[in-house]
Amino acid sequence: MAEKRTPDRPAFSVAGFSLPLYLGILAMTIAAMYTGSVPSGMVGGMLVLMVFGEGFNMLGRTVPVVKTYLGGSVICILGAAVVRAAGFIPGGTLEILDAFVNRQGFLVFYISALICGSLFNIDRGLLIRATVKLLPTAILSLAVCVTVTGLLSTLLGLSFLEGVLYIVIPMTSGGMTAGAVPLSSMYAQVLNQDAGMILTRIAPATVLGNVIAIIFGALANDLGRRKPALSGNGQLVNDGTAAPERPPMKPTFKSLTTGLIIALGFYQAGAILNRFLPLIPTYAWMIIMVVAVKSSGILSDRLEDAAREWGYFAIDAWTAAALTGIGFTLIDLKTIMHTLTPGYLLVVLAGVLTVTLTAGFIGARFMGFYPIESSIAAGMCTTNMGGSGNVAVLSSAERMDLLPFAQIVTRSCGALMLTIGGILIRLLA
Repeated sequence: MAEKRTPDRPAFSVAGFSLPLYLGILAMTIAAMYTGSVPSGMVGGMLVLMVFGEGFNMLGRTVPVVKTYLGGSVICILGAAVVRAAGFIPGGTLEILDAFVNRQGFLVFYISALICGSLFNIDRGLLIRATVKLLPTAILSLAVCVTVTGLLSTLLGLSFLEGVLYIVIPMTSGGMTAGAVPLSSMYAQVLNQDAGMILTRIAPATVLGNVIAIIFGALANDLGRRKPALSGNGQLVNDGTAAPERPPMKPTFKSLTTGLIIALGFYQAGAILNRFLPLIPTYAWMIIMVVAVKSSGILSDRLEDAAREWGYFAIDAWTAAALTGIGFTLIDLKTIMHTLTPGYLLVVLAGVLTVTLTAGFIGARFMGFYPIESSIAAGMCTTNMGGSGNVAVLSSAERMDLLPFAQIVTRSCGALMLTIGGILIRLLA
């Protein structure tokens, strides 16, 4: 009789590999980077991000104190940003990573899976009840944030209006490409100044606001563990109506294929609509369509299950890689440190803290939300750098189910703040 084979399960592993084997793969990857041998495109970009990402994630989940207050997600982002700032990533590899993450669609591929997976995982009635209350919560919280941050800006020698225009609005305008870049162009046209100089001035608030929100997300998650009454464990609405439990996921290769096509199909449809009405971003169109399909119930349970199975597969497989890509390519610590002064840090910190606490209070007191989930979705996510920033904050808070709500808030409030910025800048002309 043949001896029964037992599975190889190392007591301590990284991405399923024993530590010595992982270190060997890491050494090979670093050797490829420094010899200019990293393949361009998906192969090189995916391998580098997954190898480094799983290592950063392991450190964040095992190192004492770090695992309690920050966690693997924060370390993936900040660790990658530190490695880049220290000059340890060769220029050729950095170009490959930047192209893979930001131009060849890795983040689009990942975020589209998350949006579909999380939206189709939400009960239909809960989705409608939450959405109609979320934007008022976020807008009221932003109003308080603008007031507090504008007043504190006088500590930097700025006027109230300058503090709003150069710190608050860049921090809450929806990111870099969708927020700070068009904002700098609007300011430049009105003030007759160079758009690049204005972007250099406002970009640190955009990046730093997101970094602080990421750290706050980890702290909120820790608070939720210590005080369970404040947390819905990823569920936003606390109105006494329990959401129906979804059946456990049993993905197959076929269902994952189906889910992949559904996710990319919704994104493609969003891109088509954006082509004819560019005022609304592609992700926003995608969310609108998924919400409409989910609310109408026209998609079969089998197809909805396939979409959510694919979404949660993507979360498990590529979150560490996506966050590490954000750290390598979108978080410029040198720019932050060049601008950072104690007063500047205080103003940005106060802004994120104000919008977070206000959203938690309004959501819990008037909207029937759980305080922690409300502070994250309607608060922290107003200061994020678009979809990638939402992924970073929700991952650090371990509440990826809030991604659809976060996207709604970030895109809607970002467009609102851009509009306000375009109006107020004329007062400085």
